[in-house]
Amino acid sequence: MRRCAALILVACAAGVAVAQWLVPSTMQGVLSGLLLGLVILTVLSQRSSTQQTLSSLNEAHAEQLESERRYRALFDACSDAILVYRLEEDGRQGQLVEANEAACHSLGYSRAQLLAMTAEDVHAPEARRHVQDRARALSEAGILVFETVHITSDRQRRPVEVSARLVEIGGRRLCLTVCHSIAAHKELEGFLRGLTDLDELTGLLNRRGFFTQAERIRRRARRSHRQVLLMYLDVDGLKRVNDEMGHAAGDGLLVAAADALRCAFREEDVVARIGGDEFVALALLGCRDDERLDCQAITTRLEDAVRVKRAELGDAYDFSVSSGSVIANADELDEIDELLARTDQRMYRAKRERRRERDGAEEMAKAR
Repeated sequence: MRRCAALILVACAAGVAVAQWLVPSTMQGVLSGLLLGLVILTVLSQRSSTQQTLSSLNEAHAEQLESERRYRALFDACSDAILVYRLEEDGRQGQLVEANEAACHSLGYSRAQLLAMTAEDVHAPEARRHVQDRARALSEAGILVFETVHITSDRQRRPVEVSARLVEIGGRRLCLTVCHSIAAHKELEGFLRGLTDLDELTGLLNRRGFFTQAERIRRRARRSHRQVLLMYLDVDGLKRVNDEMGHAAGDGLLVAAADALRCAFREEDVVARIGGDEFVALALLGCRDDERLDCQAITTRLEDAVRVKRAELGDAYDFSVSSGSVIANADELDEIDELLARTDQRMYRAKRERRRERDGAEEMAKAR
């Protein structure tokens, strides 16, 4: 429109120049008036065009603001945490550039605090070793789904499933991540795993749980160059209680024996019921000079705990616990089945010796 008005003005100016040369002077006033009218008409036309342009720009701006408002509303209405961060040229996770309200709520930071952090800052320390590998995989595939652990402002761990996607906005290479909490799933998973690793009656570990935790003790023993005490234990008197008082009473006796073992061993030790009236325990000992003392302390605590439980249950529950033990190092724990067989044999020898002592005492009592 402006170009058209300029052409009109040029044409008018040329017409006036020609008219002044050809037309008498009496017509110059008329031509000048005509030229002024054309100029006014052109100015009005330009003003109208400018107003239309400004109106179009205002409408476009208003539409853009409304679009951004709708986007922000949807962005913040999402119940999952959304984090957007720059992806550096070397693949590192860069500065956070956007975060929704769910991210602020779940991580415990304000939006301003989050935008002053890098994406790596929200990962728990133990999860950061995987960050670079995942960044490379994301760069190659463009999209990636994985599980990780975020850390909140009060240092709490928050397991999440992350859906990450590469995007380009304004010429910048960004990564958009949607983080879904899987804390409830992990809790249920741990509960179900506990059901498979625990003995239903006593609450101690079962056979499967024992071998799983024995590997943990073996690694600790190797790192600290310490030895371990392995004990195989058997409840004496269970058959008599089952026969005379019923299996419910026998179950009560097994629970009492399990409680006695809990009292004898520490929380970090491994105690399990591996079947029937048989139990095993694995305890990390102190320095070599203290091994005998630790073993004696555990045996003494076990005898005291059994005596207390026997008194609680009453005279009808006359039971004891026989045990066999061996001290081993981390390398010997690699052959834990063989160690269990050795402690089992020692336990039965102790059981036979106790039976002979009891029979001998009864014979002496009868002779009197």
